Amino acid sequence: MKMKTLKEGIVAHADSLGKLFKFSAEHTCRSMLHSLEEFANMELVTFKELTAGFFLGFEHYLWASGCSRNTSACYFRALRAICKGAERQGMLKDANQLFSGVFMGYEETRKRALSIEQLRMVVDADLEDVPSLGVARDLFILSYYLRGIPFIDLAYLRKTDIQDNVLCYRRSKTGRMLTITLEPWMWEIIERYLCDDSGSPYLLRIIRQSGSIPEERKQYESALRLYNKHLYRLSERLGLGVRLTSYVARHTWATLAYNEDIPVSKISAGLSHASEEITHTYLRSFSDEQLAVVNLQMAALVNPMAAKEWKGKEKERGKGNRNDKESKSSQNELHISVPIPGRKRNDSGGKGTISN
Repeated sequence: MKMKTLKEGIVAHADSLGKLFKFSAEHTCRSMLHSLEEFANMELVTFKELTAGFFLGFEHYLWASGCSRNTSACYFRALRAICKGAERQGMLKDANQLFSGVFMGYEETRKRALSIEQLRMVVDADLEDVPSLGVARDLFILSYYLRGIPFIDLAYLRKTDIQDNVLCYRRSKTGRMLTITLEPWMWEIIERYLCDDSGSPYLLRIIRQSGSIPEERKQYESALRLYNKHLYRLSERLGLGVRLTSYVARHTWATLAYNEDIPVSKISAGLSHASEEITHTYLRSFSDEQLAVVNLQMAALVNPMAAKEWKGKEKERGKGNRNDKESKSSQNELHISVPIPGRKRNDSGGKGTISN
């Protein structure tokens, strides 16, 4: 059935994404439609009436409403895909021309990642008095150990995804297959949150009850909201200076791997990126502090004040390296060694769930 209005096209596109389990993209479409309905009467906006001026006005409305340039660009990329589909059905002539005046690129922002010291603060935090924060911490660290697995993939892991101590799963966003050997420090957390319902296909107690796709999706979205809420409370409690979210674990894995001089090609493979260019986007602003150190080193060649500061940093770095050597017994290329949570205590009592 041909769709006449842009709203019909967006709803149909969102529904198709949901059927493909692409819930994040579906959520983006529905959020975009909500903003469009605030901007214009979408019941009356047909594909034939669309103009470049309409989308330019929508962009200005989004920015004035506090929407970031990256979020608006994400909306317009989705709108372009929908309009190209309408173009193939003969409902409009030149979809690309409609978006010639709007920003659809990527504006670099400061990445959200923890330093190794901050990550160890999270690992070592005594959370016995607030079990819900202990659960959030454990899942965050498990995400980090599993090469920055996104929360949606963690939630939808199936019991059958583990064979012979190897986890094999497909990323919901890209469909790419990942294979991870499960180590003892991973099992410590997995076993704590194993789903003990024999009728459930899921590995962890995140989606608590198996049901229809919409029912399970509601459970996932509720768990994600609660997870991010608890992570925020955890970051405030520890005074990290970085707001923890579900995605910080992924950025942290990439950042620390980069800082350990692991080749970008291996980081890209670890994150299952389609290309190294995507990984470079992750890493582009990670090295600001490193570049500042390099700049100080260059200034120290000619400036006495800089030379004195550089000498002090060299002493600090030498002391840090000695401490690291004492605390690390081994480290491989795709695992950054950090303290293992749960060895000294079980903050969540062994029965925690994300819904606590």
